Amino acid sequence: MKWYYWAIVFVVLILMYALLIVRQKRQEKKNKEILDSFKVGDKVITHIGIYGKIKRIYETTYGKVCVLEIGVQNKIDVEMDFRYIAGKDEKTFVSDQPVKTEPAEQEIKETEKNKDVETTAEKKKNKK
Repeated sequence: MKWYYWAIVFVVLILMYALLIVRQKRQEKKNKEILDSFKVGDKVITHIGIYGKIKRIYETTYGKVCVLEIGVQNKIDVEMDFRYIAGKDEKTFVSDQPVKTEPAEQEIKETEKNKDVETTAEKKKNKK
């Protein structure tokens, strides 16, 4: 084989290293900085979509672990590996009170009434 084939392979390998491995290391460093910035009391979201508040952070032999307080009325504590936290919860809450569902219940009652009216109208048509 000619020498320039080896030169092309060498250049491709260097590009692969630069594009893949260096990018991955940079991303890992950024993620580590984000995880180190969390403190007790921060509201966070996990990778699986659980919202919670950090109650405690401690080290184990496997890495950092945090205790998340989850729930609105019935609060529970869940221990979770720090790597599974996706980021801070940037939502703004109007209050910590649960949302009332009265309008939805009224809407359900109205749709049920409409169904009853439709069924009675159909019965009258069928009788004729």
